[in-house]
Amino acid sequence: MRIAKVVELKAGMFKIVMDNGDSFNAHEESLVRYRLIKGTELDEAEYDRILNAIQYDRAYVDALKYISYKLRSINEMKDYLDEDYGPEIISQTIHRLKDEGYLNDSHYAEALKNTMLNTGDKGPGALSRELKKHRVDEDIIIRMTRVFDSEVDEARMNRIKAKELKKHKGAYRQFKMKLQEKLYQKGYNKDHIGLISFEDDEFDETSHFEKDFEKYYNKYMKKDCSYASRQKLIQALMRRGYNYDMIQEKLGGIEDEFI
Repeated sequence: MRIAKVVELKAGMFKIVMDNGDSFNAHEESLVRYRLIKGTELDEAEYDRILNAIQYDRAYVDALKYISYKLRSINEMKDYLDEDYGPEIISQTIHRLKDEGYLNDSHYAEALKNTMLNTGDKGPGALSRELKKHRVDEDIIIRMTRVFDSEVDEARMNRIKAKELKKHKGAYRQFKMKLQEKLYQKGYNKDHIGLISFEDDEFDETSHFEKDFEKYYNKYMKKDCSYASRQKLIQALMRRGYNYDMIQEKLGGIEDEFI
């Protein structure tokens, strides 16, 4: 077989067209390394060897580009390369990347832990779930989750609480219940939640109570002041976390206006 022509493509790529109609793409460095110029004669064995080597070179370059955006797990890299390359090329590429230090699941897990710890509000459980999703070894997951767990302190937990409290509209009791549920979802456990202090919080639920009371009063009692409607109003407000005595006091004040 003979190379019939070499066509320049984009981003340092070239299309090599053989005289039998076969063609393949190669990076510029492969073009130089294997002397792929017009007129070069290749026997079948040499052609297959070069084709395989070029595939390997392309896979390696593609892998480096993929890593350049951020660290990747070994499994992430396998899935990425699987879109364009066969098992043998992927295996060779992964092996080289590991040897050169570009792929290391311990480093990946540590970097992900640091990112979650320093730039977000997720907890150790979320780290564990994310690492399991990428099929990182269980030993690495356990070790890094324990490290994360040891680094969760009162300052972190109270900072998350303060942020959530600013957004809350409603009863303070309801806030505490919702916060606990949200923290469990974010990957924290009972011990982490126990680090939170609620004693010094300044939160006035009065305005929220007035709005909710008006909403449910109009829904249940504006046109029907029966005992059943009254109970529906009380239950709705209690589900929102408001104190029973507060609700009764408000209802008593309204009833006094009509006496």
